[in-house]
Order: sequence, then C-alpha cells, then structure tokens
Amino acid sequence: MLILKKIIIMTEYQNSNISGIVKFENFAGRTTCFVRILGLENKGEICIKCGEDIMYMGNMIAGEIKFGALYDLTKPIYIAAAYDGKIVAMGSNTGRFSASLLNGYFYQYYADKQGAKKTIQEKSKEENNQNDKKEMPTADMSENNIQVESEVSQNDIDQNESIEAKIDIDEDNLKKAQTNIKSDSVDKEQKTKKKATAKVEEPFYKQIEASMLELFEKYESEEELNLLVPDSKWVRVPVDGQSFYVVGLIYSDGKPNLICYGVPDKDNSNPPENSNECRQWLELEKGGRGYWMMYQSAISGQTLTTQII
Repeated sequence: MLILKKIIIMTEYQNSNISGIVKFENFAGRTTCFVRILGLENKGEICIKCGEDIMYMGNMIAGEIKFGALYDLTKPIYIAAAYDGKIVAMGSNTGRFSASLLNGYFYQYYADKQGAKKTIQEKSKEENNQNDKKEMPTADMSENNIQVESEVSQNDIDQNESIEAKIDIDEDNLKKAQTNIKSDSVDKEQKTKKKATAKVEEPFYKQIEASMLELFEKYESEEELNLLVPDSKWVRVPVDGQSFYVVGLIYSDGKPNLICYGVPDKDNSNPPENSNECRQWLELEKGGRGYWMMYQSAISGQTLTTQII
C-alpha cells in the first residue's frame, strides 16, 4: 500500500511571532492532517488549500483533522493562519506565495459567519417578541441563550507515525552521523549491560540516549531551528572547517518521537541525487536557504521514507 505524507512548516507573517507545523497523510482512501500552531492557543482561523480545493476553512484546531476525500498531496498546498482578521503565519510546499491567494477565503468566511450571527440574533428577537405577547403576570422572561459549538476530536501523534521524508541529503555526513551515534551507544551499553533473565523491548532512542545527551551538551545549540520547529531541540555539529550538519529531536507528549539530521544548502534548486525516497527540504527563508533533512523514528530506529503516489 502506498502512503503519501507531507509536512509543512508555518512561519511568521509580518513579525507576528506565530509559527507552527502541519502534517498530512493519505491512507485508506482519505486524507488526515495534524495542526499545531504556536502562539494562537486554538484562537483565530486557518485556511488549507490543496490545488484548487479548499480542504479546510474555519476555526483554528490544534490536533487531527480527518477529511472524507482523498486529496492529491503532490499538488501545491497553501496554508495561512489568521487572528483578529489578519494573517499571522503562512506555509506551503511550493515556497513563497502571496497572502492575497487566501485572503478572499478568509473574507468570505468572516462574511458568512457574520451573516449566521445576524440570523441567530433575528430569530432570538422574534421569539422574544412572541413571548412578550403572551400573558405571564407572575413569570420573568429569560433570554434565549443560543450556543453554537463545534467539536473536533484531538488525537496525539502516534509515536510510531512516519513523517513524510522528501529529503535528499548529503548522505556521507548524515549516514556517518547516524553510525557514530549508534556505535558509540552500543559500545557503552555493552560495557555496562548486565545479564537479564527476560528480554524487554525498549524504544530505539533509549539505546542511543547517552550519546545524544553528550552531543547536545558538547555542541552549540541551533536556535533558528529551535524556534521554527515546535517541540524540538537542535545542535550544530561542525565537520571539516566551515561545514556542519544539524542533529535534532522532535518530541511528542514530552518523549522523543523523531531523530533528525540535516545538511544546509542555499536553496532547494539542486537536491542531492542519493536517497530521494527519504529526503525533505526544510525551508528557513522563502525561496532561499534551508536544510536537506532525514528523519529517523525514535521508537523503531527506522529511517522514514515516502513512496509518492
């Protein structure tokens, strides 16, 4: 079965200090996505457009959204979050785009919402007028409180969920990084491990935890990625003079969920030819610099790959 996954980083718009991440998955004939926007706390609105289709336009939701349709995630995806009538964060799988592309959908949504509000108020007023005509000498008339609720179930990210990896990376550096971290941990574990009467399976990250902690203590923190990717921490590991790669951890419910490796590049115009099944471009500047990324499950240790439909 082919599974298509996408991950889109939301960056601030007009110095709003709002960022986030939206992850998509096509599976079993439908599309789901997970939304996490930092700084809004479920306030505001979000618009998600795939090709010519609007996947979602409505109140901000932190968590999983399930769609009945199967959207073609290979098409351009545009996402904007708005608060108080203004766009505050944007993201796309195609690079830079104009806020005007989605502004119209926000205007229509606000207009429809205002119209619905007026309709409810008019209905309430009409009911109150009818009640006023009735003779109720000993009874106080109470206002009709009308509450409109929308409920969306929120699910934590499955720790075994595979993020899309569209990452073509400098394999020599990243494979070397993975090998070094894993081999160091195995050596330390063999020196200290005692015989156990029963074999207990543990997450892959536990096997390399000591080496990862040492790595984060030894090298400089990569603050740009710390701010960009929610629930994560990163370090910059120098190699051969001015070159470097980054190593990161993305958490879910306070536990490591993904181990990340990235090599910097000036833009995404010339992706490496190796490992196209597990590459992803993580953009730092619209149309500019970023990282060729590779992700590894902290649970199973498996390098995450994507098969494009």
